[in-house]
Amino acid sequence: MKNITLFLLMVLGYTVVGFAQDAEKVKGDRNLTIKQTYVDDFKKIVVGENFKVELFYNKKPSVEIETDDNLHEYINIQIIDSILTLTTTKEIRAKKLNIKINYSDSFSDIEVNDNGEVRSLTSLELNNASLKTTGASRAYLNIKTDNFKFISTDKAKVKLNITAVNVTVEISDNTKMDALINATEVKMDLYQRTSADVEGLIDNLILRTDNNAQFNGKNFTSKTCNVIAEMASNIYLEVIDNITIEASGSSQVYLYGNPKITINKFTDTVKLQKKEK
Repeated sequence: MKNITLFLLMVLGYTVVGFAQDAEKVKGDRNLTIKQTYVDDFKKIVVGENFKVELFYNKKPSVEIETDDNLHEYINIQIIDSILTLTTTKEIRAKKLNIKINYSDSFSDIEVNDNGEVRSLTSLELNNASLKTTGASRAYLNIKTDNFKFISTDKAKVKLNITAVNVTVEISDNTKMDALINATEVKMDLYQRTSADVEGLIDNLILRTDNNAQFNGKNFTSKTCNVIAEMASNIYLEVIDNITIEASGSSQVYLYGNPKITINKFTDTVKLQKKEK
């Protein structure tokens, strides 16, 4: 009898919890409205949850949200220490949810996490810029800046069009990056199972790959290059003048162009192969 009573209490408890969770979800009324909120200047944005955000320049910063009329009250816009964040106070189900963020001259840093997405249809012209992506986030950005720094982990997917003087990239885990980069100096570190497909023209490339990282730069033309390839990484490069190579493990380096080649380390079962387009 005690076992039956305990079982019934457990079933009842799960039912109440399930009902409470469903009650927390707010369904949109399908009456779409646009609400624009003017905000103070901010230097950084953090986009997470399932938000999809488009960025636009405007001297007067604001957040413009298009969604079901009854859902606006559950979307919180907050600026603390020059960081703009968007959060929901309840789980919502929207017919449509479009968010536009208008940034001003002080803006420079972007962070995307969870299932968030950030994109720019026009070029973001920033003094210095940084991008950080984690989780299953996505970023599709055109950026023109002096110095650009990109850090990514987890399963983020990123497409970038970067014009800069100096570019620094550090990606790991299962990050996938497609990029067009035109710059003077580029430094890239790729770890774990990252995949990077890069095109563009630069003066100098410093590249380090580790574990099972994949780097396709056969259309990423550099005048000089210093590459360190470790473990089982695969690298495709196009270099014009000089390349210095340190390779170990079962790494494979495929080289386009006819540069002077200096090998400082070449151990284990590494492979270096010349390629023609």
